[in-house]
Parts: sequence; structure tokens; C-alpha cells
Amino acid sequence: MKRGKRWVPFIMICIGFLVCGCSESVHGEAVHVPRVAGIISTKSNYWQEMLRGMEEGCEELGLSFFALDISLQDKDVMTWSADEAWKIAVMSDVDAIIADGNLHDLEIVQEARDKGIAIVLVDSDSQADLRDAYVGTDNVQAGRLAVQALNDLYGINGEPIVVQSNADVKAVSDRFTGICEALQQECPDMEIEYPQVPWYEDRSFNSSLEETILAYPNLQAIFGLMEPEAKVYAQVLKRLNMDQEIKLITFDLSDEILGFLREGVIDAVVVQQSYEIGYQSVKIVDMLLKGQKLERDTVYIDCFVLDQNNLSLFEEKEMLENE
Repeated sequence: MKRGKRWVPFIMICIGFLVCGCSESVHGEAVHVPRVAGIISTKSNYWQEMLRGMEEGCEELGLSFFALDISLQDKDVMTWSADEAWKIAVMSDVDAIIADGNLHDLEIVQEARDKGIAIVLVDSDSQADLRDAYVGTDNVQAGRLAVQALNDLYGINGEPIVVQSNADVKAVSDRFTGICEALQQECPDMEIEYPQVPWYEDRSFNSSLEETILAYPNLQAIFGLMEPEAKVYAQVLKRLNMDQEIKLITFDLSDEILGFLREGVIDAVVVQQSYEIGYQSVKIVDMLLKGQKLERDTVYIDCFVLDQNNLSLFEEKEMLENE
């Protein structure tokens, strides 16, 4: 199916929402049910958990919710670009939008603001005048926490460290800033290598990472700032039989990341509480729609470090919660 044709079926869905999704009958009278659109990717466990938090929060608070997936997965005709998703949400006359804060088309966001739609951004913050609130991790602090994890486990010396940013994703850029600031504070003379080739362009095999590792035989550690790339780093370290020599500190959990942590290929993971981010974003939307004043427009959800020291306790807790 060509990309442009995807609009036809989804516009029909949007019309269906308008016709029958906006009200319910109480004692014979129509009562408006606030409608919330979630504009996020579902490409990783991190985002899937956040979506679950939104869905369960809306169900608990009696809000109508629908999600627009912006992951643009291969051959999946029901995913959208972020700009398309915003246009669909605004066209659907929603009362609130919860969205990934990496905004590109600011005009459509401003149009939503002008229509009185409540806007809560998650994961990455944007201009304060374009949203009512931000809910997510303090990513600069999360970067500092990653450096602290390395220091607590092994200590930090003057040997080189690899860390690569992604300027297109503000949350990742903020983690990069926090890591570099903390490293320079711990060891001002340390050489920090910033590879120019984005590893995430080729996740199946990445020669640029191998070249970097081989160019620095005394490399101390690598920081993997995104979960998909962290899997590539772990695979490359295993392939080179260097997973016990070079420390790998990553962000965000998935089954594969957890497996690498069990093996000792990954030494520590900074875990964001994405379910809580989604759930708390809905609670803020509910307050906004009720006209309640927010105590603050930026809500940081704490993250924590998972390593071999607390892995068994974490897995026991997860098993109990899933029973």
C-alpha cells in the first residue's frame, strides 16, 4: 500500500471517533467523555511500557484513549510520521495529546494549542510555550548516573571512553551532556572518543564501532545511549571477545538487554520507569482537563541502575508482579 493511501482508512476511523466516541449517556443525557491521543513510537519495550501506562491511566480515570504509532515499522501501514500523527489528532478534535517531545512541525503543535488542546510531552522536552507539561526522566542527571555506575563498579581511570550522541533526539543528547560533564569532572585529562559515523544506521554489522575499538586497545568503557544501539555494541564486543575487557553501560531494558546483563556483556543499565511516565502523564492530562492548576509543569520520574548486584532481586520482583 502506498504511503498516501493510508490516510483513507484512518480518516474513516477518526470520523468514527467523532461520531460515537465523544459522549456517553447518563440518565438519558449525553455526557462528554474527554478524548486523549497518544503520539509515540512502539518500537521498543521502553515505549511499549509507556503506552501501557497511558492506556491503564486513561481507563482508571474514565478518559477515552487512542494511540498513533510513529515508529514507521517496515511494511506496517498503520504507523505514521510524527507530523502525520499530529495532524490526525488535531483533525480528530481530541481534548488532549500526549506525545514524544521530539517535535518537528511546530506549526501543527501551535495549531493544537490554539484549539485549546492540552499538550503533555514525554521522554524529551521542547519549548515551554508549546506544551502544558513535560513528564519524563531528567536525562542530564541520568547521564551522570551512568558515569556513577561505572565508577561505583570499577572506578574510573584516565583510559579512553567512547560515547556517541544523537543530536536528533533531545533525550539522548541530554544524556550525552550529562555523561561528558561527569567524566570530565572525574578525570579532566581523559580522552573521550566521539565517533562520527552513526552506528545506528547499520545495526546488523557495524565496522565503525569495531574500528574504534581496535584503534583504542586500552579502551576503558562504552556508553550506549539508546537500547537498539546498545544491542549492537554488546554483539560487537562479544564477536571480538572483548566483552570482559571493555565495560558497557547502557540505557533502557528489553529482553535482549537483560540477557546481555545476565551474561556480563553489559555491566549496568540505567532503567527509566517508562510505565510511570505514561501513567503520570495521564494524571496530569486529567488535571488539566478539569481546570486544576499544576504545581509544576515539569515532572521528573526517577530512574535507577540495574547491575549484577541487584539483578536477582529485580527479576524476583518482576516475577511476583507478573503472577
